[in-house]
Amino acid sequence: MANKVKAKRAPRKSTITKSRRGRATTSRISSKNQITIPIDVLREVNLKPGDQIKFMIDKEERIVLAPAAEQEWKKTLRTMAGTMPRLGQNFDYKKEREEWERKAMQTRRG
Repeated sequence: MANKVKAKRAPRKSTITKSRRGRATTSRISSKNQITIPIDVLREVNLKPGDQIKFMIDKEERIVLAPAAEQEWKKTLRTMAGTMPRLGQNFDYKKEREEWERKAMQTRRG
């Protein structure tokens, strides 16, 4: 007589549905002065475990968190941002926008 291998039974799935807790947008400070940042907030600003963040206080005395590692192009832009204070002084944005819209309309008409 050949040995028969018994098939393993799949575990029964519960018919009771578990309610899932809602995602919070607030957190408490623990006794060790630690906080948990809600997952939705982390995803919104693309932070992952191990990323460093910096803490700042704005003019209204609010705590602001920001990624400590800034992208290289942002660092360069921030560095350049005050080096040419009169760069756009004589530039007419309204005139440029109107000209761009006029050219776009002519292109659509063919």
